[in-house]
Amino acid sequence: GNEFTDMWIALIGLLLGAQALFVISAYRATSRYLYWTIVWMIYGAIMFLFSLLVTGGYGSIGDGSAAAWAIFWLIPSASIFFYAAKARRGYAVDRMMGIPEYRPRLAESRGAVLFYVAMDNVFPWLTWISCLFFGLLVVIQALCLANDHRAYDRPGTLVPIQTNGGEDWYKLHVWCVGYDADTQAKGKAPVFVLLTDFGMPSTSMMGLAQGIANSGHPACIVDRPGYGWSEPGYWDQNPSDVVKSINQALTKYPINNPIVLVGWGDGGVWSQLYMQEADYTRVVGVVLLDTYPNLEILQTYALNRTTTLQNLRQLRSVSLSGTTKANTIPEVHFDKTLEESASRMFSNWRAVSPIALHRARNNKWTGFEPEDALGMHRSLFRNNLYYQAKYFEYGGTGAKLYQILLGHVVSATDAVLVYHHWPLRWPSFREGSGSAFSSPKSALNRRAGGVPLPASNSKLPVLLIASGKQFDSNCRAQGITDSEECTKWQAFAWFFYRQQIEYQQTLSQNAAFLLCTSAVSEDDKLCDTDFVWTRPNWLAAAIVKQLFGQSPATGTK
Repeated sequence: GNEFTDMWIALIGLLLGAQALFVISAYRATSRYLYWTIVWMIYGAIMFLFSLLVTGGYGSIGDGSAAAWAIFWLIPSASIFFYAAKARRGYAVDRMMGIPEYRPRLAESRGAVLFYVAMDNVFPWLTWISCLFFGLLVVIQALCLANDHRAYDRPGTLVPIQTNGGEDWYKLHVWCVGYDADTQAKGKAPVFVLLTDFGMPSTSMMGLAQGIANSGHPACIVDRPGYGWSEPGYWDQNPSDVVKSINQALTKYPINNPIVLVGWGDGGVWSQLYMQEADYTRVVGVVLLDTYPNLEILQTYALNRTTTLQNLRQLRSVSLSGTTKANTIPEVHFDKTLEESASRMFSNWRAVSPIALHRARNNKWTGFEPEDALGMHRSLFRNNLYYQAKYFEYGGTGAKLYQILLGHVVSATDAVLVYHHWPLRWPSFREGSGSAFSSPKSALNRRAGGVPLPASNSKLPVLLIASGKQFDSNCRAQGITDSEECTKWQAFAWFFYRQQIEYQQTLSQNAAFLLCTSAVSEDDKLCDTDFVWTRPNWLAAAIVKQLFGQSPATGTK
C-alpha cells in the first residue's frame, strides 16, 4: 500500500498519546486543574470510535499495516476518557469538601504557573481540532475504500510477473472480454490488447473493449503497475521492465493468439516501446489514439522558446548506427521546470491521498460509457494508490519513457525527421513486423506500395486516430477569447496535427490516419479528446472496419 497511510495514522496516534499524557498528568498533579473534563470524555469516546472504524475499514480491504497502526489509537483514547472521568468525579468530591479547584500557590515559580495556564487553554483546543479534522478524513477514506471494495469486484485476473532481474514479484491485472476457451484453443484470431493513457485505470477503456468484443474480436486490458487492480511496483518504474512485464502477463494469462496493440495517449508510447523491447513478432497491428511521443517537449517547441530550440538540436546530433543494440539513450535537454513541477504535484497528492482530500476532485466524467460502470471507474481514482502509481510511473522526470524510446531510433527514420525539421524522435516499427497480418479487406492494405523512400521497412498495419477538435485553430470554437492564449492554441493545433502526419510517414509503410472531426452518430455530439470513454462503440467500429474491413454499426456523419 501507500506508506503515507501508515504515516498519517501514526501521526494522529502520536498526538493522541501526547493528549493522554496531558490528561493523566493534569489529573495526578497537585498544582494543576483539568478543564473541560466533559469535553475530554466526549473527545476520547469519539477517537475510540474512529479507531474502530479505521481498523475495520482497512482490515476489510486487507491493509493489515494501516489497521494495526489504527489499533494503537484505542489505548490513548480510552485513557483520555477514563482519566477525564476520574478527574471529573474527583473534582466534584473536592467541591463538596470545599477544596479549591486550582492552586497556583503550590507551583514552584510564576513562569511555571504561566506555562501551565497556557498549556491548559491552548494545547487541548489545538490538538482536539487537529485530531478530529484529520482523524475524520482518515475515517472517511477508510470507510469509502471498504465500501468500494465491497461494491466492486475485481473483473479480471491478477497475473504474477517477475521483474528487476528476477528479484521482485508482483501481480498485474489482466481483464479480457470475449476471450473464451474456444478462442484460446484456436489461437489464431487476433486479440486486441488495450493500454491506457497516463493515470488511467483499465475501466477508462472498458467501453472500447466491450465494443470491440461485440464486433466479434476478443479484447483485453492490462493495468500497468499500481493502476486499477494491479499491485504497485513500489519504485520508480523502469519503462523497459514495464513492457516486459506486460508481455509476461499476456503470456502467463495465457494469451497465445496474435495481438493488436491499442494505445491511448501515453499508452500509445508504451505500445511503441513494446514493439522495440518485447515480443514484437506476436503483434499483427497497432492502433494509436491521440498519441504523442512527449507532449511537454512538443508544446514547448510549438511556443518557439529559444532555449528549448537550442537544446532540442542536441537530439538531432546524436550518433545513430542504424541498429538498436548499438544505440545509446541520449539525454533529453530542455526546460524541466514543468516536469519537475508535475512530479512534485504527484508526490504531494500521494502524501495526502490517505486523508481523502482528493475525493472531491473526481467529478469530470460526464458522458462516461458504459454508464453503469462509472461508480467502479471513480473508485479507482479515490484510493490511496492512484497518485502513488502516477508518481512512480512519471519517475520524477516525465521523459523517462520517451528517453528509453529514443535509444531505438535508427538512422533512416532520424534522417527523415531531420529533413522535415521535426524536433521529436521515435523509432519506426521493426523490419519484418506485421508479416503475420492477413486481412484482404483491410483498408490499410491499400498503401501496399508504401511511401517513397520509406523511413520504415515495416509493413505492420498501423492506425492513427485523433480527435479533430485539438487540431481546430478556430479560437472562438474552442471558447478562447484572450489573444495571447489564442496564439498559443493555434501553435499547438498545428503541431499536434503535424505530429500525426509525421507518425503516419515514419512508423510503417502500412499506416493510415483517421481524423474524428464531425458529429458521431453514437450521441450526435462533436468528437472531442474524451472520445475513448464517451464514444467507445463508434471508436470500436472504426478500428475494426479499418483493420478487418467489417462494416461498423455506427459511423460519423
